[in-house]
Amino acid sequence: MVDIYKWLFGPRGKAAITDLAEDASGLLAPYLEEIAKTEQPIIAIGVEEMAPVSTLASRMGGLPWWPAGDPFPRDAKGNPLFLLTQIDFSETPPLDPFPRSGLLQVFIAADDLYGCDVENPNRSEGFTCVYHTDLERRALDDFSFLTVAPGSGFLPLEEPLRARALSFALDTMPIDCSDYRFEKLLPEIAADDALHEAYCDFVQPPALRLGGYPTFTQTDPRAYSSGRPFGEFTLLTVDSTDGIMWGDSGVAQFFMHEEDLKRRDFSKVVYNWDCC
Repeated sequence: MVDIYKWLFGPRGKAAITDLAEDASGLLAPYLEEIAKTEQPIIAIGVEEMAPVSTLASRMGGLPWWPAGDPFPRDAKGNPLFLLTQIDFSETPPLDPFPRSGLLQVFIAADDLYGCDVENPNRSEGFTCVYHTDLERRALDDFSFLTVAPGSGFLPLEEPLRARALSFALDTMPIDCSDYRFEKLLPEIAADDALHEAYCDFVQPPALRLGGYPTFTQTDPRAYSSGRPFGEFTLLTVDSTDGIMWGDSGVAQFFMHEEDLKRRDFSKVVYNWDCC
């Protein structure tokens, strides 16, 4: 399990690529230049134990900021969805093509698949992604309709209604070995069992991040469609970590098309998660 605090503030940090050779006893040293070419920028996300400083502040779980006059997100059966995360882009370091302001919210259902339609992830009715730009509106203050039975196990957050503050840091990551493009971008490493194992062991990005490459515990579903139905841009990755557990140590991905992100259109975000 990735320790987000060690990644953000510890010895891995920016030195992660050059440290690979030492960590893998030199196996990856001849390939550092090729690995570096696959790097993409990310915004690493840390989950704090403290509560957010305001209703509008970024958070994992808890109650969202929501306009009082708007219908609250619900699934196809009319059950309210629960906030997975809320990200205030004024708190994040600047990284194109992400917004510099506005509030992004991800809501999921409290059911056995956490609102994901695994057969048709493009039409998951137990999930929605909302982006707010008018934050001066009167906020909803009665969330008594949101209740979770203790120990229900139908949400990935250990304490779904307890908000935890988020911290952000700009970083980079090389391609994840579970990405369907891995064999194409790093063919020699992918073809050698020892190199492949070393790479998978030591390329460990932050558990939560905006941008970069996705992570899968099983097969990358984009491999069968070259990524287009899902969207080629990884909006958000939420891996299992302290207080977050997707099934049996799984990981969730939220994809979109980069052109939609540039237009600030989050209506076509695709939600997928898998576990061991």
